[in-house]
Amino acid sequence: MALLKHPVFRRLYAAHIIHIIGNEFTFIAVVGLLHDLSGSGLSFAAGTVFRMVPYVLTSFFSGALVENWDKQRVMITVNLLRGILVSLFFFISSPAYLWVAFLLLIAVNICSAFFQPAMQVAIVSAVAEKDRLTANSLLQGTTSFLIIVCQGVAAILVYLFSYRYNFLLDAACYMFSLLILLRLPKIVIDTNSSLATSFVARLQEGFRYIARKKDIGQVLLYQMAERVLGAYYIMLMYYILQERGEGLYVFGLLDIPLGLGGVFAGIVVTKISDRLGDKGVSAVQGWTLVAMGLSIYAVFHITPIFGLAAAILVCSLASYSASILSVTKLQRLADPDYLARVFSIREMATMGSFSASCLVLGYGAEKVGSAVVSGWLAVFGVIAGFLWLWTRSRLERQVADM
Repeated sequence: MALLKHPVFRRLYAAHIIHIIGNEFTFIAVVGLLHDLSGSGLSFAAGTVFRMVPYVLTSFFSGALVENWDKQRVMITVNLLRGILVSLFFFISSPAYLWVAFLLLIAVNICSAFFQPAMQVAIVSAVAEKDRLTANSLLQGTTSFLIIVCQGVAAILVYLFSYRYNFLLDAACYMFSLLILLRLPKIVIDTNSSLATSFVARLQEGFRYIARKKDIGQVLLYQMAERVLGAYYIMLMYYILQERGEGLYVFGLLDIPLGLGGVFAGIVVTKISDRLGDKGVSAVQGWTLVAMGLSIYAVFHITPIFGLAAAILVCSLASYSASILSVTKLQRLADPDYLARVFSIREMATMGSFSASCLVLGYGAEKVGSAVVSGWLAVFGVIAGFLWLWTRSRLERQVADM
């Protein structure tokens, strides 16, 4: 693929792959750690909140800071810090130190909030606009494929050995990713020198810019709705480990259909988006929310494990398709001078809605059961999907009448 011959994108892509491999090993290990230390469904939700809330709050200002920083140094520093912090999970073994696990989750995700805007600016600066959909699909498809492979391997390792070694594997992956980024060619970024230079002014400009750009605001609201639905995953942990009483390795294996959905989404979106045009893409976005709502309901009402896996596959396909299309739209709609701020505000908005939804779903699943809560999510997904379709149709009619 021609994109992989590009010296900047090739190294960003390689660093991303290595970092995702480690993340997948750590994710199941964190689930196992929280399960061992507390065994409560609320601990899963709390773990997600302690991951996401610091990320959300840091994302509020990270984009405005990153704009004036060297993007390569930001990514290298973040990976160094994450590698050190993740390795410390290995030493937590007593319920008395559950608070330390939460503290490490907070620290890791504060660091991560600086990586995403830096990487997005680097991709947009290095990749031509006509190739960005392909780049986003490649990144998402590869990420999802790695979920399949790494979660399968992680599940086997958890079954045969201790999940704790996964933390050390992730730390090693961060360090390897760091070495790749050290060889990243100089990234040339065009900026408008007339933009405000103070941090506070840049932050205010970012929010005012999104308020003026209604298309960007609508895409952000759409992604917030998708992330509310995506929070079903935290409920899935409780459902598998507590309500069904399955082993941790079963939960890991169910990440395989989750990854397959992302792979298929990367392939399908790349093939159909050019044929559909903006109107068709907007229609696909609406129907993906509807599909997510219905498949989430199916996940918690199908007893056979293979049926449950099939429902997760459908939900994953819809979710990843929505994400790829939305990220590509934002890259196209946002001016380069505001790109870092737009994506940091996006992270704040989407992960904020995700973490709040995780807390509500975790509490709801423990109080009334996952099956009941999945019905609420199904209704939300269907309403949100049709609301998006209606608003886009109304906008198109207004444009046609002008």
